[in-house]
Amino acid sequence: MAKSKSPQNQGFWKTLFSIFSTRQNKTDLDPSKRKKEPKSFAMEWAAASENWKKKLPTKQISSGVVTESKKFRLTKTNEKLFRIEGEDYSIILITDNHLYKNKDGKWTGVLFVDEGLLNQNLNKEIRNLDDFLDLQAIPRADLFLEADSPKEDWRIVLGWERFWQEQLLLQISPNSMALVMLAIGEECKEFFVKVATERQKRLVRDELFYFNLGNQNDSNPHSKTKNLYGFGNALKEFGNKINLIRERREKELEHGA
Repeated sequence: MAKSKSPQNQGFWKTLFSIFSTRQNKTDLDPSKRKKEPKSFAMEWAAASENWKKKLPTKQISSGVVTESKKFRLTKTNEKLFRIEGEDYSIILITDNHLYKNKDGKWTGVLFVDEGLLNQNLNKEIRNLDDFLDLQAIPRADLFLEADSPKEDWRIVLGWERFWQEQLLLQISPNSMALVMLAIGEECKEFFVKVATERQKRLVRDELFYFNLGNQNDSNPHSKTKNLYGFGNALKEFGNKINLIRERREKELEHGA
């Protein structure tokens, strides 16, 4: 006959189980201990957009004073041209190539060029701005997001056939796509939501979720290399992929004609 457990042993195991259950319940009830999960795409997008506004003050105004303190002042002239001033300095800052149309309708701005390549191409025919940009191998991606940007502006994709729009989204990583949408804004987000598959939406939603967690999460494979401040490289990747798909599309159209 099997021996029954003594009342003393039963009391010990009941107490141990009670302690374990109490600790487990406290962990479950403590929001800080719970593993955070992504919410809907719309909710993660809204939260990321708010974070974008808080963390990137240079993107919140088109021109004027960005920030000012007793020690320095940062002013913005246009999308990529700034001036920082202090007690003993006043410096122009250029964050990238920048072109825009002046009052006369001519393209003007600032371009970083390789001086050797510039000299090499001086004897070649330069009929227009596109010729010059091609000779200097300046990516059109550097010229995105201008109100009167060249024909390679990202919005050309809005006129593509659905197939080519889908090909573009297949070419760009979810992390970069999330940053591109935040950098460009609602119009790009609407394009993505319209064209993307459900799986692509989930992946980009997860990236927005990681951005919203900030440094609270170590499991994001991109967290150590990309964050909200990495939008510049994401835009360049996006522009390069657009040019890649544009060339493929144009070749297909030429052969099909």
